[in-house]
Amino acid sequence: MSPYQFKCLIAVAALAAAPAFGSDYDQPIEVNTDGLQSHVAEQVRKAAAENEQALMQYLWFTRRMHHLWIDDVTKPKAQALAENDQPREKREYVVIRSYGSR
Repeated sequence: MSPYQFKCLIAVAALAAAPAFGSDYDQPIEVNTDGLQSHVAEQVRKAAAENEQALMQYLWFTRRMHHLWIDDVTKPKAQALAENDQPREKREYVVIRSYGSR
């Protein structure tokens, strides 16, 4: 066996064994659904009970409706409460009318 074939064999073996040493995508994860609407919180908990990949997929497909990201639902409760207590900046609408005269 040539050195090239040996290196290829090792590379194939490493790639085949990679999923076994992969991350915990198949484990359920804990989520913080405080402050979410009840039906959204239920769907988030359901997806999180399956695995992290299912949760990320749910959040991705509903991102335009719910505006949630993985960090929003996986942060600890104390951190979420601290962020809710901070004052938010007030936004004001400004209407500018351009009539086109110079």
